[in-house]
Amino acid sequence: MILKGYIIGVLYACVCMAIAGLLYKVGIPKKYTRKVVHILVGFEWFILYHYFGAGIHFLIVCIAFLLLLSVAYRSRLLEMISSDEENAPGTIYYALAMTVVAFVGCFLPEIMLPFGIAVLCTSVGDGLAGVVGQVFKRGNPRIYNEKTLVGTLVNFVMSTVCAYLMSHFYSMELSIWYCLAIGLVSAELETVTGYGLDNIFITWSVTAFAYFLCNFDNASGYILPIIISPVIFAFARKKNALTTGGIIAAIIVDVLISLAFGNLGFVLLSVFFIGAVIIDTIKKRTKKQGRESVEVKGSKRDSVQVLVNSAAACVAAIAFMITGKSVFIVTCAACFAEAFADTAASGIGAFSKHTYDIFKFRKCESGLSGGVSLLGTAASVVAGLIIAFIPFFFNAYGYSARDAFIVALAAFLGTFVDSLLGSLAQVKYKCDKCGAITERHTHCNSKTQRYSGIEAVDNDIVNLISSSTAAIIATVLVLWI
Repeated sequence: MILKGYIIGVLYACVCMAIAGLLYKVGIPKKYTRKVVHILVGFEWFILYHYFGAGIHFLIVCIAFLLLLSVAYRSRLLEMISSDEENAPGTIYYALAMTVVAFVGCFLPEIMLPFGIAVLCTSVGDGLAGVVGQVFKRGNPRIYNEKTLVGTLVNFVMSTVCAYLMSHFYSMELSIWYCLAIGLVSAELETVTGYGLDNIFITWSVTAFAYFLCNFDNASGYILPIIISPVIFAFARKKNALTTGGIIAAIIVDVLISLAFGNLGFVLLSVFFIGAVIIDTIKKRTKKQGRESVEVKGSKRDSVQVLVNSAAACVAAIAFMITGKSVFIVTCAACFAEAFADTAASGIGAFSKHTYDIFKFRKCESGLSGGVSLLGTAASVVAGLIIAFIPFFFNAYGYSARDAFIVALAAFLGTFVDSLLGSLAQVKYKCDKCGAITERHTHCNSKTQRYSGIEAVDNDIVNLISSSTAAIIATVLVLWI
């Protein structure tokens, strides 16, 4: 039985290569012959699983193909499957991804059926997406880098179909909604990754996702962060909303908040982040007025900014996972409500004609920390209410309308603390050339001099204190009232 599996597996792989080689001989471009092998080789999984199941023999075949393809890639022996895309060894990545999962399957046999879904998504979904995307170029817009709309839709449909058929024939009991979710994850990963790395990300991620859906009863409570996070981070990268460190920090925060609060935590974080990106984009329009920014950092957020705005929420997430106390959802919501309110106040308030430092009783530059405007205050109230009522609409953890108003009030008080610290404690500098008060170390292409505040207290420290203050106020009020 095992010997028969080896023989049939090798023969099938040779047939796949022979078909691709024949097509290449008759003039079919290798961008298509490569995809033919990519699609056909996925069905090798059925042969190996039928004869070997989970175990060492499945792994041995994967290792053999990985070594063979590596040698062929380096020596250019299999020209019909080599890649022209910056010489990316996509076929090697595919074999590597399968080898790793096959190794895991030796210790966790339950992963093999989800692995089969992932292999089909990688071979059929990703493979057909590449073929169709290359054939239908007219009226087929690019939606992310070189990936096209039609190709992405084909990947989504075929991956969904593959997941459904696998579930039906192997009695995996995946609902149609779960199959659609698998299709979305596959299509998203194929769209946002390139250079052959989608062969790794789709195989590993879909395997883990399908295994999660098959083995955890409350999987639906965590499905949003899994299927939407790739889109959010691709959006952030495309818009240059985050530095590399900022993206890493955001992923850590996303995982922590989503693990603790599931779909609700992810929505809280996403509304804050997407809203902040939109507001920062709008804020850039102030540049057309010819004013130099008074802020130290621009709209591209770094890891420190990400962490200080979400520190209290992360602490709340950890506390919730340890204690299970629902009050910590209030803490988390208040943190993001204040951070969003502060972002809205500074971003929308930048368009105000009159900005005042109410603690020093004088006008100040729009956008300068400590400045308050009517427009910015109104925007902060609306932003705080938006975040505050999200858990209420989710009807989660016993969160009531009273809790929502407490969170909104705490967010408003947090922004008040932000303005107070920004006015009296945050360090500010003065430009020797134009006399402007700024938070920047340079202005008018020259070094500025410290004007007021404490040198160690910058905008990041102020944001950390104000968001934490809002979280503490909301928690205390909910427990007290």
